[in-house]
Amino acid sequence: MTLPYEFDTTGVVKVILRGVLGLLALVILPGIFYSLFVSHSTAAAVQLLLIGGVVAIFGRVFFRNLIGSQGTITPDAVVVQPSTLYGIRLAGPAGTFPMQQFEAVRVERIFGPLRTAQAPRWHERVSLKGKGGAPDILIARTALNAGVPLGHELAMVLSLPYVEEVAPA
Repeated sequence: MTLPYEFDTTGVVKVILRGVLGLLALVILPGIFYSLFVSHSTAAAVQLLLIGGVVAIFGRVFFRNLIGSQGTITPDAVVVQPSTLYGIRLAGPAGTFPMQQFEAVRVERIFGPLRTAQAPRWHERVSLKGKGGAPDILIARTALNAGVPLGHELAMVLSLPYVEEVAPA
């Protein structure tokens, strides 16, 4: 690994939010208009409106809590650009953070739900752990065992300690 290192963990967040917006704009709203003006079914329109409300509430929860970041790691600092979707700023840190504001490279191993017909699923998140008010910055979302080598290598290049944790899903 060489510096500068560019990262972007906003892809998953943007896919989920695009799905929520697409469901509202392409299914729920046209369904409400169709129910009111073509089939003249007020009950169907009310049901779709309720479903749209639930989808909007989940979308708001996702919007506020799903964090992604994109930026560049240099030997001196981490520069994180603000992430946007259709001009709306997404949750997550933005700014320039000196390397002294980070205390470790953390790899979180997330154990997925147990499935009866499949083996348990794991994935990993690699982040820079902030200190002194600096935010944690998500560097990568990886499959099982892909984050550990990345975390070790990043810790070595940045001269930071490596920390591994098992996190809840």
